[in-house]
Amino acid sequence: MPPATKAKKEGEGPVIYNKSLELLAKVPTDIEIAQAATCLPITDIGETLQLKDEELEMYGKLKAKVSLKARERLKDKPSGYYVCVAGINPTPLGEGKSTTTIGLCQALGAHLDKKVVACVRQPSQ
Repeated sequence: MPPATKAKKEGEGPVIYNKSLELLAKVPTDIEIAQAATCLPITDIGETLQLKDEELEMYGKLKAKVSLKARERLKDKPSGYYVCVAGINPTPLGEGKSTTTIGLCQALGAHLDKKVVACVRQPSQ
């Protein structure tokens, strides 16, 4: 690894060091990550959300629409919050609305121990 180099002369403000990073492992591509993922059947996800089978309109084994009957049945349960991630420009690395949405859900669920559901693609109304 090359030695660190000073970006400014001392006495002219803070000294910034430019250290080259040596990658220890190759970062997987998007397609490699997607192909390594194992999808859960949507019925299993619906079960964890306390949805009945008849409240799911199936589109194969991995997708479904939730019937409005579920909302009526669960109306006495406490409501959650709706967070809409919209209208942001992606970073130079391509991090945009989808990445932000999943990051928020991970933070709320894993770090703050909240019950979380993410809808990355919403249907038109």
